[in-house]
Amino acid sequence: MNPTPSRSEGGFTVVEVIIAVMVLTVGLLGLVSTAALVTRMIGRGQRSAVAGNFAQQRLERLRTAACIPAQRVPGAENLTRGSTAIASNVWRFTLVAGTTWRIDVTTTYKTTRNRSRTERMETTVIC
Repeated sequence: MNPTPSRSEGGFTVVEVIIAVMVLTVGLLGLVSTAALVTRMIGRGQRSAVAGNFAQQRLERLRTAACIPAQRVPGAENLTRGSTAIASNVWRFTLVAGTTWRIDVTTTYKTTRNRSRTERMETTVIC
């Protein structure tokens, strides 16, 4: 004899299972798109940090050169990884007043979409 299941027995209907799968799918799609966005942001931050560190190192070297007239010349340099240029620095010295010099370092680097971004650092040195 096969007993007839009553409505009080536990279990899910097909409609409930389909709705649960749809809700889970929407949540997972949102999670995947967020993960891709975070990955791009991490890459962007890493490139910006490398370029900023490169500019800061050059600026520190130029601070000591600001008080030596023979070394107070504008210039440029590239940071490469293999044969690929990652960032470039261009610097110049400007006489502010008397023996006070301003050093400007402009750094250009590639973004994730192969566009260029430029950032500028400056400091003042009293000789």
